[in-house]
Amino acid sequence: MKANHYLAILFLIPLMTVHGQEKKEEKERLDKNLLNLSRFTLSGYGVVNYYNYTKFDTDLNIKNKFDAERLNLYLGYEFTDKIKLKTEIEFEHGGTGSTIELDTQEESGEYEHEIEAGGEVKLEQIYIDFSINKYFNVRAGRMKIHFGLAQNLDRPTSYFTTHRQEMENELLPLGWYEAGLQFYGTFANDKLLYEVSVTSGLDSSGFSSRNWIKAGYQTRFEMANAESLALTLRLDYKFGTHKNTYAGAAFYINNASANRPKNDIDVTSYVKILEAHVTYNENNLRFNAIGLYGDIENSDIISRKNATLSNNLGVKRTPVGKKALGFSAEIGYEILHFFEADSKQKLYPFVRYDYYDTMYQTEGAVVKKPRWERNSITGGINYLITPSIVAKLQYQNRTLGSEHIDPVTSLGIGKNQKENTFSAGIAFSF
Repeated sequence: MKANHYLAILFLIPLMTVHGQEKKEEKERLDKNLLNLSRFTLSGYGVVNYYNYTKFDTDLNIKNKFDAERLNLYLGYEFTDKIKLKTEIEFEHGGTGSTIELDTQEESGEYEHEIEAGGEVKLEQIYIDFSINKYFNVRAGRMKIHFGLAQNLDRPTSYFTTHRQEMENELLPLGWYEAGLQFYGTFANDKLLYEVSVTSGLDSSGFSSRNWIKAGYQTRFEMANAESLALTLRLDYKFGTHKNTYAGAAFYINNASANRPKNDIDVTSYVKILEAHVTYNENNLRFNAIGLYGDIENSDIISRKNATLSNNLGVKRTPVGKKALGFSAEIGYEILHFFEADSKQKLYPFVRYDYYDTMYQTEGAVVKKPRWERNSITGGINYLITPSIVAKLQYQNRTLGSEHIDPVTSLGIGKNQKENTFSAGIAFSF
């Protein structure tokens, strides 16, 4: 009996040795093939909102809505301590989408919609991050353009409103991602942060009265034209302990006519945008504000050319404002600590103001439309159930520059148009 045991042990020893060797080889193979799970990272956030339109003069037939606004997932991988892959995949409004193809080979330059090519998800970011030293680092690929505040405060736990920050969301692409190179670093004991981006730019065929340059963000086609690259400069100064306490400014410039789908315009259309911002998050106070000013060269010629574009291109074809102006500010204060000092939950009453005019100034034969001058006051509550989950309630009163017309008599009533909305939402970040 004992001999059998000895035989069994002698038989198992080589098996265990082989198994151990296989495990070692498997680990080496995984390391060699960069499949070390410890090097992967995953984070993300999401938002679901409900909108109740209590008064909406500009659309009397508007229906109350639910909106699965966003689910953004960030996947990353560390090739080495200094070289990392970073990606962002976004599911937006339920995940529908489409693209357009400009067929110059078989359809004589006709636009073709390809619903299936749009897919159900968007690959917002995919870049390699080379961390060289704290003064100079490089991102290469498709990455976020950090212009304005909303691009940085993009997680729903970082802003108070149920939907994205209104002024920036109406004037600028949100989120704004472009392909190219981005250089960044810090100076002065990490107090000064800079970022220089040389990337793909805007396409002026998408500019419009309501949203100025926003739809010039090249997402309608499978690939972005790169006849004119954009330059974005940003400098921030950190003056607090929280990562969202800083002040700074950014500048953007790009010739948007060079990136139109067809060569239908023979003048340049440089888009120049300047913004200054401040954000403060210390102790129980959160505050941020931003002012934005932009100019489009030859906006009257763009307006005239856009009016003749094909319906199939899917653009607004409305006149474009030469200058746009915007300002917004929001402030909130945490009050739950007054009642329960040790609570990890937070309760922020807040108020927000937005002013923006996408036709602040026009040129040539383009007529300024007061409808696109908007003032908005929003008040509400953010309840952070945990630091990563927030429930939101708010009421928004938006006043337009245009006079409300009685739908029965078709006469002006002497008051400006209103768009008032109650909304609620649940959001998370991890």
